[in-house]
Amino acid sequence: MAPPSPPVNIIFSQPTDRLRFIEATTEGSHLEALFLLCDHARDSYFRQLKESIPIPNHHSVVRSMHVKLDHHWVHNFPKKPDPRNPLRTRPHDGQLYRAETRITHIGTRSLKLQHRFFTVPASQVNRDFNDRSQDALYSQQEGEEPARLFASAEGAIVFIKWQQDPTTGRRFYKPTLGPYHDSSLMTPSVIDFVGGSGPGRRTQDQPRPSNAFRVPILLRQSDKDSLGHVTNSRYASIINDVFVYSLQQGYYANGSGAARTEVGLPVLSAGPHGSEEKTATHGSQGAIAVPAGAQFYKQAKVHELYVGYEDELKVKPGVVVWSWVERERLEGRLDVAQFEICATDEAGVEKVVSQCRAVFLENGVQKASL
Repeated sequence: MAPPSPPVNIIFSQPTDRLRFIEATTEGSHLEALFLLCDHARDSYFRQLKESIPIPNHHSVVRSMHVKLDHHWVHNFPKKPDPRNPLRTRPHDGQLYRAETRITHIGTRSLKLQHRFFTVPASQVNRDFNDRSQDALYSQQEGEEPARLFASAEGAIVFIKWQQDPTTGRRFYKPTLGPYHDSSLMTPSVIDFVGGSGPGRRTQDQPRPSNAFRVPILLRQSDKDSLGHVTNSRYASIINDVFVYSLQQGYYANGSGAARTEVGLPVLSAGPHGSEEKTATHGSQGAIAVPAGAQFYKQAKVHELYVGYEDELKVKPGVVVWSWVERERLEGRLDVAQFEICATDEAGVEKVVSQCRAVFLENGVQKASL
């Protein structure tokens, strides 16, 4: 007689782990690490699911990932600030944490999963958060940092089937029917994104805005996965690099130097008495109120990062990222930056591979008008 299958954890929590130093140093490293941690959480979720629901092996690809840094919101601030950096809200290296995963949508060929990352009090390091009977055994100790949500993520995956072209021998994949169809595996969404949807795709007759940056990107062999495509986590690093560089060059002023946009915009120049005044090179002087080189928006905190994949990005020369700040505002002080990752073909034509979006809060001393 076959042994009984273990119970299915519809909401599955991985065993408690610790954040490594590289996963918590800078915001860019933390974002990149979250993409990897989401991959691990997804794999762990499906492994425990297969123990109870035997299914044939299925290949899948990630088609979008939306990450939210919850530690920026005041209700998730640590109750005991880091004495070395009282303003830091990001978890520190060595922080105990757990990842919780659930399915929120089941389609014919796809799934949508959500992940939440919580800190774990030291007194609960050995707790099995999947066993609800242990709730009464563990309680927070006096003076201990309580559990807090520091990041959330939502990812859409598509199930695929590998095929081979009989003429060229080239392997490729197409979407195929997914292995899960039981609606009882789904749970309601638990994440409230500020920017709930990804960037809209531009039509051919819709040009990029005049305040768009064009930033070349150098990809390395270490950036690709087993299929030869750029890894999901590397996308976060690419976007963060472009975002920080664009901030330093003057995101709201269309840049300067190598990052200058196609349309020249106001820059600073010396006035008749040595004072600085704004002059326009091309276009209207009042188009953008912040000159390149101004001290506004030199630093910012990313609150959300959305990565949507149009095609697979290969490691090769000619990859560029177009980025611009949307004129529309979200939630008052929060702004939105759009990113288009493009690959250049042999004819020199740029093709959009991925569309990304970042919701961020600038650290400027005051808000300049646009």
